[in-house]
Amino acid sequence: MFRSLSLSATICLMAGAAAAEVTYANAFAKYHNFDVDGAGDADAFSLGGAIEYRMMDWTFNAELGRIDIEDVDFDFGTIGAGYQMRNGVTLGLDYTRFEIDSFDSDVVSGYAMLDAGSYALGASIGDGSDLDDTVYSIFGAMDVTANGRVGLDIVRIEDETLYAGYADYDMQGYELKADVISMDGFDLVAVAGAYEFGNGFSAIASLSHLDLLGLDGNAFTIGGRYEFAPGVNAELALGQIDFDGAQDIDQITFGVQYELGDKTSKRRSLGNIFSSATSSLSGLTSF
Repeated sequence: MFRSLSLSATICLMAGAAAAEVTYANAFAKYHNFDVDGAGDADAFSLGGAIEYRMMDWTFNAELGRIDIEDVDFDFGTIGAGYQMRNGVTLGLDYTRFEIDSFDSDVVSGYAMLDAGSYALGASIGDGSDLDDTVYSIFGAMDVTANGRVGLDIVRIEDETLYAGYADYDMQGYELKADVISMDGFDLVAVAGAYEFGNGFSAIASLSHLDLLGLDGNAFTIGGRYEFAPGVNAELALGQIDFDGAQDIDQITFGVQYELGDKTSKRRSLGNIFSSATSSLSGLTSF
């Protein structure tokens, strides 16, 4: 009997190990130089990483990032876990934190999401130590192709409504990523993409439009990327940022990145929404 129990336990452990895997991993570092026409330049550094790990019906994810512009640090991160039940409903919890020098804020959210395979719908409720009101959100995402996903998050935070839509395509030979964010006094539309020529070389570009309290700005970058090994690449891009009534800002970016797999969870936390937008906006990050 003992031998039978030992054999059963071994089989269970092997099955659990087989069902556990890292489905997504990402680590990057970037250097940016912003040259303001006639007013000097500024250096910026961004780095971060993300991971998604699945074990049977559990999904765990984490993401950390830092943007350092002329000694002004902006740190953000999120960590979460979700459990999918037999009826396709996932119950989860995630924690997001933002820090800008001496200011910091965090939000803990619980959510329920129905994942029907090609699409998912969900809602969340959260609270933060520095927030006056409860944070509510509804969200949805759909896999429009085997490697393409679109989604929308509607977040009610501090008596403001945030709309955040996105599209993410990673097809053979090209990539396309777009983000649209809108709330009172702030609108952003950003598109970024890459086209592979072969032998590890790709062309990369981004285009963005920003409206901040009535001040319009546009930004674009264009450059190249070389993949040294599967998932390991370096990139160099040139760009320009133009705000109405202000001097043009020339941008140079150099970055390295390691990326493996694809995210499977259709849930986005506040941290994920932010990091997705900064990735599309002038290639500031690489999430």
